[in-house]
Amino acid sequence: MADDIVVPYTSSVGSQFLINFKEFESQEDFSIPVIDVSLILVEAKDEAIGLRDLIAISRIVRDFLNNNKVVLYYYCDHSSDDIFISERHQGMSPQAYRSNLFSSILDFVDVTNFVKDEIIIGDANSNDAHYISLITKEEDKSGLTEISIKVQEMNDK
Repeated sequence: MADDIVVPYTSSVGSQFLINFKEFESQEDFSIPVIDVSLILVEAKDEAIGLRDLIAISRIVRDFLNNNKVVLYYYCDHSSDDIFISERHQGMSPQAYRSNLFSSILDFVDVTNFVKDEIIIGDANSNDAHYISLITKEEDKSGLTEISIKVQEMNDK
């Protein structure tokens, strides 16, 4: 995949997002392409997006996976500016919440033929932990395992 793929999405409340699929930049030579998927908030509305929008965004990600032989790399950042964390999840860091939400929503949209690996770098109980999710089709599981090991090795350096 030479070019980035950008999918615009407008939520039911009018917030505008870009779903960006781009090749993961690494010095490593992977046996299967690794694609960094990012959800970029372009224009926010006062109202939070709902489950219907999260499912629609997850279906876009699922369809991309179904149509490409890749491993998706999803990194959850520390920013708390653009995310609403419910009262029952207040003890979670923004990145832990994003990681949990991403995983839960993907499970909801029927990704039974996919495999995931979640990597936590650092102390999961601190606000400094980094959360990475890798996901691919079941048939490409060996590529996911290889990438997971290499990503962890890169972060151990």
